Amino acid sequence: MPTKALDPFSKDRGTEPAGAGKVAKAAAKPKIRRFIEGELANVGAIGLVPWQNRFGLTFGIERIGDIYYAAATPNINYSTEIADRELSLNFGIPTRVQLIDTRKVVRWDNLGQFRKEDWDEATDFAQIIRGIQYGGKEDRIYLDVNAFKASSLGHGTIMKRYNPNLNLNLRQVSAEFDGFMDYGGGELFVNNVTRPNILGGLVFIKPLSIIDRDNYVMRSFSIGATVAADLDAPLRNRLDFDDVDNDGRRSEYLVDQKSFKPSYVSTKVVAFGLDTEIKLVDTKTTDWKTYLDYSFLASGLPTNKNDPRWDTDASRTGVKGVMSSGLAWGHLLRLNFGDDPVHALRLRTEVRRYDQNYLPSYFDTMYEIQRVQYRIGDRILDPNGTKIQQILGRDPKANGGAKVYGLYCEASWKIAEYFAMAVATEFNDLMPDNNFFVHLELPQVKNIQFLATFHRRSSKSPGDLFSLQSTTRDIFILKGRYRVFDFFHINVEALTPYGIGPDSFFANTIDMNINAELGFGYGSGK
Repeated sequence: MPTKALDPFSKDRGTEPAGAGKVAKAAAKPKIRRFIEGELANVGAIGLVPWQNRFGLTFGIERIGDIYYAAATPNINYSTEIADRELSLNFGIPTRVQLIDTRKVVRWDNLGQFRKEDWDEATDFAQIIRGIQYGGKEDRIYLDVNAFKASSLGHGTIMKRYNPNLNLNLRQVSAEFDGFMDYGGGELFVNNVTRPNILGGLVFIKPLSIIDRDNYVMRSFSIGATVAADLDAPLRNRLDFDDVDNDGRRSEYLVDQKSFKPSYVSTKVVAFGLDTEIKLVDTKTTDWKTYLDYSFLASGLPTNKNDPRWDTDASRTGVKGVMSSGLAWGHLLRLNFGDDPVHALRLRTEVRRYDQNYLPSYFDTMYEIQRVQYRIGDRILDPNGTKIQQILGRDPKANGGAKVYGLYCEASWKIAEYFAMAVATEFNDLMPDNNFFVHLELPQVKNIQFLATFHRRSSKSPGDLFSLQSTTRDIFILKGRYRVFDFFHINVEALTPYGIGPDSFFANTIDMNINAELGFGYGSGK
């Protein structure tokens, strides 16, 4: 079922992501504090939204891979209320002009040229939309169109904090629409509003609400079905036997030299399942529910994966079907403390049992990269290194056919709009699919806005999660804004997104940028 993201004042009304514009009203009606539920921290976001109605220009120097650019983005943010729900709009037009390429051979060759990769496809024009949000998660109507946030479906067993924009060479604007009534509802998700290939949906019903809506146990009992699919999932990478990039090396991943996208044989991968949940406690300070999810993962595998030139299409019989499954039993505890400010604490524990060729939350934070190249750095130039083959291709009868047992634990804490943090780990007893993240956020503290997230994905053992040595599967995101004057802000960022490197495989890079923002607040949000 959906998770909630509500403000401290209303159980039925949602807020924007941390840092989004707030609407100030001179004669606002007093609000009654209600129970805070749902996501407390904006984990996985790679951008900040101005905290007021504002228009202006952001400019500075940006580094993408080996190249430095002069960057400028005219932008405007507007927030208001419609039908007692907050509507937030944020738009910008990013432009980059090349300054220097640090590779010696081409250092100054393209000085002054616009970065064509930012606007070379029709889908790129959607990046003008930085965010459109109406209502809050699990509000009766919720719309979220954005270019920087991560998204989940239901309990996250199938899709958890998937971010479509960790690839340097691909900018996507995702969209989610939720709606529900007293007796049921649903969620819809697409990773790209112009040309989606990853789609997801959830429907649920609350059958006992018909009998008694005043009893929270009966009112909360729900049954749901979730499905998510990648309609263009890499099945097998194509290799560059003809040295199309003229670098003197062969048998690398074949990469389009204009879009820098890898070439692969595609198929479909589908995750689907059933789930149920019920509340055990529902008081003014405590909310405790338990849920049970049973999910499946299905796709196809090459019948002859050892042939380096293997290829196929839908009209040929080069693929065999495969399916795996997993079971998750979880508990979600939400606590509220204090009145001014309100403290909210959220604890989740999930016990898992699944096939060796299954993966909980298959569409996860790093899916956009690992769908092509799973376990970054460990299987470089392996045509069979796609996520489909590295997960569904595992032998479920290995290790005596044993099932995998795993545990997911997450904790988050929020103090009104001043502070938020979250930490989570997931590990298992058999497979190299252990994950960890930690997140810290200052949504709006006087003149400061800040968030930082560190992910370590796909570690071989639980112990490796906490090693001080960096890995090729680490993600670090830091975004900060400081208001020097009302018309002048300083923005800093440090990111480790992924891009196609000189060896034609995905690698995480370190991008550190500082830019200035000139602008002016306006209207009621000023």
